[in-house]
Amino acid sequence: MDELQKEVKKQLKKHLRGVGGSTIENLVKRLGGLPYERVLLTTDIGVALAATNLRAAVEMLKAAPEVSRLIDAGDLRVWGEAGKRLSATSPETAIAFFQSSNVTLDAIPEEMRSPVLRLVNKQAALSANTAADSFNSAPRVIARISDHENVAQILTICLEMARHSVKHSNDLFLAAPQVMSEIEASGDAELTKRALKLTAAFAFRSGGTAADFFSELPTVITAADRESVQRLFDITESYLDRSGGVALQYFKAASRVLTIAGKESFERWTALAKRVGMQGNAASYHFMKQSPHIVAELAARVGPQRRTQAVSAVLEIVEEISERSTIAAVECFKASPLALTAASLGQFRDWARRGLEKASENSRRVQAYYSLESKASQEALFKIEGGLTLDSVAHTLRLYVEGLTGRSLHVASLASIPDEAKIGDGSTIYLPSVVAEFEEERENFRLFKVLAAHAAGQVEFLTFAQDAPGTVAAIDEIRATFNQRSEEGVGSGRRNPPKTSTEGSGGVGFLFALGEFPDRDLATRLFTTVENGRIDFLLRQVYRGIRRDLDFVRERLIERRPQIDKIPRELLPFELLFQIAICGGPTAEARRSYPTVVREIEQILSDYIFREDATVGESLMATLRIYQFFVAQPSQADAQSEESGESGQGGDTKSDEASLADSDAEQSGQRRQVEVRDDPFSLWNSGQQQEINPDYDIFNRSSGPESPEQDLDKGDLAFYYDEWDRELADYRTRWCRIIERAGSRGSRGFVELVRSRYSGVISSIRYQFQLMRPENLRRIRGEIDGEDYDLQSVIDYALDKRSTGLIDDRLYTRKLRRERDVAVSFLLDMSSSTARTISRYPNHPYTQPGQRIIDIEKEGLVLMSEALEAVGDVYSMQGFTSEGRRNVKFYVIKDFSEGYSAEVERRIGGISYQNNTRLGAAIRHATTRLARQEARTKLMIVLSDGRPYDHDYGDSRYAREDTRVALRQARIEGITPFCITIDRESEDQLKDMYGEVGYTIIDDVLSLPERLPGIYSRLTT
Repeated sequence: MDELQKEVKKQLKKHLRGVGGSTIENLVKRLGGLPYERVLLTTDIGVALAATNLRAAVEMLKAAPEVSRLIDAGDLRVWGEAGKRLSATSPETAIAFFQSSNVTLDAIPEEMRSPVLRLVNKQAALSANTAADSFNSAPRVIARISDHENVAQILTICLEMARHSVKHSNDLFLAAPQVMSEIEASGDAELTKRALKLTAAFAFRSGGTAADFFSELPTVITAADRESVQRLFDITESYLDRSGGVALQYFKAASRVLTIAGKESFERWTALAKRVGMQGNAASYHFMKQSPHIVAELAARVGPQRRTQAVSAVLEIVEEISERSTIAAVECFKASPLALTAASLGQFRDWARRGLEKASENSRRVQAYYSLESKASQEALFKIEGGLTLDSVAHTLRLYVEGLTGRSLHVASLASIPDEAKIGDGSTIYLPSVVAEFEEERENFRLFKVLAAHAAGQVEFLTFAQDAPGTVAAIDEIRATFNQRSEEGVGSGRRNPPKTSTEGSGGVGFLFALGEFPDRDLATRLFTTVENGRIDFLLRQVYRGIRRDLDFVRERLIERRPQIDKIPRELLPFELLFQIAICGGPTAEARRSYPTVVREIEQILSDYIFREDATVGESLMATLRIYQFFVAQPSQADAQSEESGESGQGGDTKSDEASLADSDAEQSGQRRQVEVRDDPFSLWNSGQQQEINPDYDIFNRSSGPESPEQDLDKGDLAFYYDEWDRELADYRTRWCRIIERAGSRGSRGFVELVRSRYSGVISSIRYQFQLMRPENLRRIRGEIDGEDYDLQSVIDYALDKRSTGLIDDRLYTRKLRRERDVAVSFLLDMSSSTARTISRYPNHPYTQPGQRIIDIEKEGLVLMSEALEAVGDVYSMQGFTSEGRRNVKFYVIKDFSEGYSAEVERRIGGISYQNNTRLGAAIRHATTRLARQEARTKLMIVLSDGRPYDHDYGDSRYAREDTRVALRQARIEGITPFCITIDRESEDQLKDMYGEVGYTIIDDVLSLPERLPGIYSRLTT
């Protein structure tokens, strides 16, 4: 043995250079107690490790004697190899690994040590931190799983996953105790073994997806019967042969269907999924990914008592359609939650079957019909017999409201007003065109009565009041709050504060106040619920006779409340507020889960809303307090949650409520537009908020690229317009979103430069246009009666009487006022194609540089502004660009009511090119703005460098047809459109697009500024 120690000492001195002699002596002495083979093995490991990191090698040799007593020689080599891999990337991690190995391995059952070390060794090759985390967590993880056979299976799964994804293997390992405890709680050992076997199949075939699958297991195993779970596992395993991703999506979706809607719906949905799968993995994946959201939406529409029946009925209908067309069936399934918001199951069934008559038509028409994109489809749904229509009860409701309030109010359909209209005119209430919430017509009528009473309450209790003292005071408070936070560096960074009532021409109301919030969309959604709560409270106080109807609707709303733990965290604040404001209080589950948040909202509403003297100003103040609680002061919510946790509310309450505030603060930053559609009273505010969010998963189409809906900036307004689809021969409803915003500010230097460059031209143009300005009064001669005699007519009268006797008694003159009554809208193409440079001297690019098209168009606007200021016509200037149908930017450079000021000149200077040209949508919005002008002659001039284009337009023919129909609509509105383009190369296509209206093609783009005033002069004289 002495010889062995000498040899070990020699080897260590040779390879551990820099280590002190006493340390080496101590290491040799410690190793001396090991068997001969272990000494040699340990020395070899130490020598190899020293080449990577000397200190790690020393720590390994120190720990080796104790570790060697816990594991065999093979595992000792694996242990050393793991440490070597750790030291290659993180020496400190390797040192900590060796120092803790003895204690950690001793805490692990003997039969588990080998698989743990093999897992750590595999993970260490890719991630030192992950490997260390797995090793240190192993004793705790293994101790919490009672069955060691299950532990061995989990370690095998993790080892296989580590070949694909170290992170996912660690995630599964750490999640195993919680998942296994929930699975084993079912008491079915055979099902547990099957679940682990399927997890292993995921790990071997697709790696990382096994972790997601494993974490989903408790949801279905604890909520469904054994037979259904076994069938779910069988089908999931069959999908694994195709793709791990598709198999995982199937399991997630099928689990949700099974737990929400039961076995029958699960079987129907699975059959539909198999039909969709025949179209390929991509279609199958997208369908399965969307399905859980669709089923959840369907369940939320009808409440927990009827959800199984409703989902099964919808899937039965969809299954019937799938026998004729799988694509149509999928679209019908996607549209079902939207359709059932205003239609009964019977109506939905009739509508779906009617669509089968179109199955032989163009596939896009069928798809548009079932996805409710076309107007014809929506009309077919709402005109089907069933439910209760507004037309049939409008007269009765008008009398009911008149008797209730003592006021004569008109009743009209919400569908009859444009999106941008102001609803609060004080004389009209707007209601849904059909109510089909209940099967019985009598119950639907009761809902109509409550909606009518609420709408009348908006008028009676002055929701839309202008310049009310409470509203003005609330605006001052809101401004002071957010101006102070902005100064402290916490504000929104908004651009220009809106005008006060004294600065502008109109009064201020709640919409003006909501515009003062950093996040107007969020504030609007909060205010809508708060104000509905105020109206509901006042109706109950003032009109006690309608309490029974109000209670009837309230019971329906309470019945349909979703489980609080099933609600996405970003929607929790809105759900809690709705329950307290509208439903009479939170559910017991909500109060138990979020006591601090509930108490805070109840206190705010009690202070401001639930009072007989509450006004819309109090609603705004309550909105401010709730906004601050959820968004502006998340730390306050955290502190309150901690107090709640300390006072005995339970350990989970603190983390849940803190995360609720944090989550909402995060979502307010991201400004996700997810709409809560469970409030039937919010229809009155539909013009101010988006009813259905196209960015929600239910409406994500798997075909064609689509840009996500961008957030609105402070001061932006959103409008929705239909778009014509030539293949459908119909409109796609609310297809395009226009974002109207003020033009970007630039330098006035551009306008000054144009004035100096074109000074002579401007003088000539101004003179010519001044001649077009009419005189204020014009003398009309030859009148039978009038203000004065016409001297020449009197002389002629005297001569004729003496000579021929044939006289003309029209001897008078009168004066008529003459006015030029013209309004014009200039629509400027700001797409990236206008960045092209045009030059009169292309062979001399340096000495005679050219100009960009966008700058030439800007010069034309400057000259036109000078000309129109001379003639006095009312005019506006707008620019547009687009990034898909949901993000059509419409920049107001000069509005009709604005003067030609320095601010307008800055906006002209700030015009720049970007993105694409969705011309049809821009024309529709410009038409809407121009149609509101009181002028006899209305002219819209479109300046574009070519054809419309957007990445989700489809084909060029689609774009041209939509533009042509938009121009035709402008003519129907009494507007004369005229298009100026420079794209001579596609004259045939331009003729097809602009043929029904006037247009001109300018060959020499550089002549546009000088020619534009002349074109305008010809159009208006």
